[in-house]
Amino acid sequence: MKFLIPQDDLFYEKLEEVAKVGVEVSEELLNLVNGGDATRLSRRIKALEHEADGSVRAMMDHLHRSFITPLDRSDIHSLILELDNVVDLMDAAASRIELYIPDEMISEAAALTQVVIDAARLLLKMTQALPNLKKNAEQIEEMCREVRRHEDEADAIRRSAMARLFREEKDPYELIKWKEILELIEEATDRAEDAADLFEGIVLENS
Repeated sequence: MKFLIPQDDLFYEKLEEVAKVGVEVSEELLNLVNGGDATRLSRRIKALEHEADGSVRAMMDHLHRSFITPLDRSDIHSLILELDNVVDLMDAAASRIELYIPDEMISEAAALTQVVIDAARLLLKMTQALPNLKKNAEQIEEMCREVRRHEDEADAIRRSAMARLFREEKDPYELIKWKEILELIEEATDRAEDAADLFEGIVLENS
């Protein structure tokens, strides 16, 4: 019975750790697309990505060794991987910027990254709400809806940015660079939405 399931804090701690890295990485990416030092910031983002990977490995090891888990085993597994996917995509975007060295940063990249930050902060709040799931169920569901709104916003920003670049950018190489970078950043909001869907499913399963 559910009241006999122990509260294993390590699961919640590792989920929160990865979600925190998601916020930090997206904030550092914003610094990068606002013209910050590409080499320094890319290295910082890569270090954070490795930190998230360490938390994922610790979670997986604990999951394999645990007979009883506070949430469905597959939900825990899927959730931490989706949170890590957000981090991985931000890292990939930063790596492309460092590699491609665009002639200039575009405002849409900053706007898109800000949407990722907003979504990442919501994911962090949801992980912090998980230990008291029943009490925080409505709050989590509302945050899930907010994440979906952010994903819609990100998609609109990317489409608008690409339309403008196709109209105005004369250098095809710059167009290709930004197409890939913007797609990676926008995909991070897709993965954030996938994580929100998992949070919503967890709420429904445990209500």
